[in-house]
Formats: sequence, structure tokens, C-alpha cells
Amino acid sequence: MLPIVDFLRRRGRQAAGALAEQLGISRATLMRAVRAAGDELVVRGAARRTQYAARRALRGQAAPLPVYRVDAEGTPQQIAWLHLTAPDGSALEMLQPLGWPLDEAARDGWFDGLPYPLQDLRPQGFLGRAFARHHAATLQVAEDPAAWSDDDTLHALSLLGEDAPGDLIVGEAACRRWLQRVRAVRAGEAEAPLREAALAQAYPAQADAAMAAGLPGSSAGGEFPKFTAWRDGADGRPQAVLVKFSGSDDSPGTRRWADLLVCEHLAGGVLPALGLPAAVSRIVQAGGRTFLEVERFDRHGALGRSGLLSWGALNGECFGLAGRSWAEAGRALAARGWLAAQDAEALARLWQFGRLLANTDMHDGNLSFRPGEGAVPLRIAPVYDMLPMLYAPARGVELPPREYRPELPLPQDAAAWQAAAPVALAFWQRAAADERISAGFRAVCAENTRRLAALLG
Repeated sequence: MLPIVDFLRRRGRQAAGALAEQLGISRATLMRAVRAAGDELVVRGAARRTQYAARRALRGQAAPLPVYRVDAEGTPQQIAWLHLTAPDGSALEMLQPLGWPLDEAARDGWFDGLPYPLQDLRPQGFLGRAFARHHAATLQVAEDPAAWSDDDTLHALSLLGEDAPGDLIVGEAACRRWLQRVRAVRAGEAEAPLREAALAQAYPAQADAAMAAGLPGSSAGGEFPKFTAWRDGADGRPQAVLVKFSGSDDSPGTRRWADLLVCEHLAGGVLPALGLPAAVSRIVQAGGRTFLEVERFDRHGALGRSGLLSWGALNGECFGLAGRSWAEAGRALAARGWLAAQDAEALARLWQFGRLLANTDMHDGNLSFRPGEGAVPLRIAPVYDMLPMLYAPARGVELPPREYRPELPLPQDAAAWQAAAPVALAFWQRAAADERISAGFRAVCAENTRRLAALLG
């Protein structure tokens, strides 16, 4: 008979009854074996829901990792212990409610990989690749974060993940780094937020630095280069922002990326007409570049943070609807009682709006949620990355001809389409008249206005 720990390392977590049966022992013998194994086992669940797993080390360290939540004042509080389990799972020992919906297994703390609320903390996109390149040697990980295992990701987060999206921090070392920032801000020793008058010089300089540290050509993958900053807010409080930027040359591809940044700003301006929140943005043009400055809605003042969860992370854990429409996402969430019916209807309108906007990049990571209130655990986060990606340059630079062909809806989608179409029309009209957009692309927007207006009748 295999020792219980070795058996669980090979087979993964097991329910008590199944484990006793597979080992050919009685429940009483199993309990003695569990007690003898001590901290080598992770035990979660009560009574008949009890399951056991063998503990797994992270880079030689077997101790569980603390998980912290940062509040609106910037103060972290521990909400859980994260235990790693063999062969590649994890278990959350929750000290406070997690704040996100959980399926049956996750309610006892079990996850097959990293807990899904931590998945969005992974370095990704333009900024994530720059982070990985900068820290790869220190962390002993690949320079491409897409090649990282869950353990690579957790190792990086536990050391340097103090300022990831949302409000969660994993590991004491990362939390200490956050507390150093809190101390510096409160002591007046942190870098001051940018003043409005300084943006015309600061943003081009930060764009140059981002390109030097990042990956040239990232836009070929459908991702704008970007940097983070904080500046004086309209209410006198510092405002954290994410700043996307175009190239600085006058090539057709660069002009198109600049046009699309303006379009993203304009799309956010019409979305409230659909009953949807949109990320607050503005356009800054300086140093030969176009900048789209987007206020971060998971950051508040100099230090405050709030929770944020992508549909991609939640979908992968609980639904398995990858690649399906956001309208279907809303219906699935509402069916479980995780999203209000009116929010599900709003997602259906948003999906139709995106299609009429020629947004060919409405993937699962471009839809996010905030913690809900009361019995409904989710609410739609402000919409971001909504723009006519049909017209993005191919391979980052080429401009092949694209035809806008808005389609009529299926009967079940008619109400959402009829609500979205006039708002999409307003977007195309604004884009056709906005002189920050190149004359050639304004003509495209004017033609799209005509085509959509004809479809509306």
C-alpha cells in the first residue's frame, strides 16, 4: 500500500470515502494516517464533503501564501491562505468572504490550478511582456509571460505583484512592497502626480521609455503599446490612468492606429446612451503621437483599490463558454443568479453595439465585472477597448481594404439590436466629423454612417 501522501501526489485530491476505498483501509485507519501526515496534507470541506490533497512546494517553499485585499484607503488585509496541492492544483483557506461567486468545489476552497480571481493578476499584453523581460533573470522565468506555468506566475506575483489589476496581492514580499508605497505616499515622499501643464512633455517621454523597454511591433498582435501614470484629477485627488499611444512617424499604419485611439474615446462617449458604464477617457496629442488616456476604475485616489474580474477568468473556471458572445455570457450569469437580469440585457445591447461598431476583437478578456451588492455578486464594470478593430492595420502596418457590412439581427436579438443601432450610428457620425481623425478614415466613417442609416430605414 502506498503511503497516503505519495498516493495523493500521484492521484490528486480525493474525497475521504474514495480515498479509504482506494487504499483498502478503514475510515479509522485513514484518520490515523491523516493525523500522522500532518502539514504534508491539505484538508478542506466538512463531513461528507471532506477532501484531502498532498501539499506542493513553490520553488522549494511549502508554506502557504497569504492573500491580501487592499481597501479604498490603500490598507491591505489578509483574506485567505493559498495552499498549493499536487499535482498542480490549489486550495484557498478563506478568512473572509472572497467577494466573487464560487461553484460547488470552489466553495470548499478547491481549484484545479490557480484560483480564478488570481488569473487576472498574470502579467499580460504589452505591459506584461515588458515586465517579464525586465525581471526574467531575477525571477528565473521565461522572457515571454505566455510561456509561464502557474507556478512561475505565482512566484512572480508573490515577489513583485504588488500593483496588479484589481485589489488582490499574493505573498508577504509583494505586500511589503505595497506597504512601502503606502508609507511613501503618506509621508509625501512618493513621486508627485503629473500636472496638466506637464502632460505634453511627460507623455511623449514615457512613450519613448515604454517602447525602449517593451516589444516593438506589439500592435501587430492587436495590442496598443501603453504605459501607466498618475496625474492630478479634476476633483483634486490623484488619478491613476492607463495611457495608450500611437507611433510617432507619419506612416499610414501609424495614422490608422491614431485614428482608432480617437475612435475608442468616441465610443466610450456614446455608451451611456445604452445604459452602460464606460471608462472615462480623453485624447492628448503631443510629441507627434496620439495618446488615449483612460482613467483606471480599479484605482481610487493615491492608494485606494477595488476588485475587478474578467469574464475570461470567470468563464474558464465556471462556464466553459470560450469564444461565445457576451450576450450569451450575460444569459449564463443571470441564470445562476450571479448577474441581474437588466445587466444581462445590457450585455446583449453591448454585444450588438460592438458588432455594429465593427469591433472584431470582443474577446473574453475585454469584458469585466465589479463586485456586486446584496444577493447578486456581479455588476458590469465600465466598458473598455471598444473600437472598430476591423480597420486595424494587418501585421501592425499594412492597410488592406475592409468592407463594413452591418447585418440585421436574428429575431431573438432584435430588441438589443434596435437599441444599439442608433447609438452605433451616433458613433459613426461623430467619428466622421472629428478632425482629430485623418481625412481618409473620416471618409470611411461617413460611408459607414450612410450604410447603417440605410439599414435602419
